[in-house]
Amino acid sequence: MKILSIVFTILCINTSSKVIGVDEIRKSYQHCNESKENAEQFFELTKKGLQNNEAIYKGYHGAALALKAAHSWNPFNKMSYFNKGKKMIDNAIVSEPDNIELRMIRLSIQSNTPKIVGYYKNIEEDRDFMLKNIKGVSSKGLKQYIEGYMSYSEVFSKP
Repeated sequence: MKILSIVFTILCINTSSKVIGVDEIRKSYQHCNESKENAEQFFELTKKGLQNNEAIYKGYHGAALALKAAHSWNPFNKMSYFNKGKKMIDNAIVSEPDNIELRMIRLSIQSNTPKIVGYYKNIEEDRDFMLKNIKGVSSKGLKQYIEGYMSYSEVFSKP
């Protein structure tokens, strides 16, 4: 009986500590704004991704918190989620200011946030940074992902 409980404990630890890869998070990010359910799944995924303790995972989790704010009905929760998300994204960029993917995350959140919230001051900076640095992205998959965002974002269609 003791052996059975030890095996069960090991199995539970192994299945609950699955390391989330950034590719899985990227794929989910592309669809997270389509519904509240997708946003919640993205939130849970990025929460697990925080185990990696890298800036990119913090940036995506910040975006997930901002999306959670968009779907919250309680105004206090809405502001709390949004402020935590904004802080997480900005701190990730402070730690890795040359990370084009983090700039894309912030740009996507700022360009879709109501102006009244006041989180829009880096839109031009991030757009210009991305335009200047997209050619230097060495990962083919990441480059396609970012170019895909740039092709449909209204930020890049404005002069």
